[in-house]
Amino acid sequence: MATMQTTPTQGYRRNRFYGNLKGQCLIKLPKDVSADELNVLFGLGYQSIAAGATFTFTATAPRDMILRDLVIDAGANCTVTSINVSGDELVLGNEAPQAVFAAGNQARPSFDLPVAGGTQVKVSVKNNAAAASLTSAAFSID
Repeated sequence: MATMQTTPTQGYRRNRFYGNLKGQCLIKLPKDVSADELNVLFGLGYQSIAAGATFTFTATAPRDMILRDLVIDAGANCTVTSINVSGDELVLGNEAPQAVFAAGNQARPSFDLPVAGGTQVKVSVKNNAAAASLTSAAFSID
């Protein structure tokens, strides 16, 4: 039986949970898996954004992690104006439509960006609609 990669390969680290599986998939989780390895989501929160306003979701990474892809749930007329990780801007040029980061978009960008615990992560969303929009943002993580 092939073994899964658990060490960094070309900047990609498999979740160490896989290294604890022995020979076959187990029905129960191995006892030596930490809670950190079960985390798969880094939520940035949700906010009602007024018409024409911009809101910045801000969160501090609670531990070392790899930010995979960003999912933003917002109104159709919302745009992403900034994604900033530890002072580094990830959106270049003009703002991007929210649909690029929608949960249903299977081609949404993957950042695969390692961040250290304590790193500030900010995502700014602008509501271009005539009404308020309830908006939320989260990264999938390893």
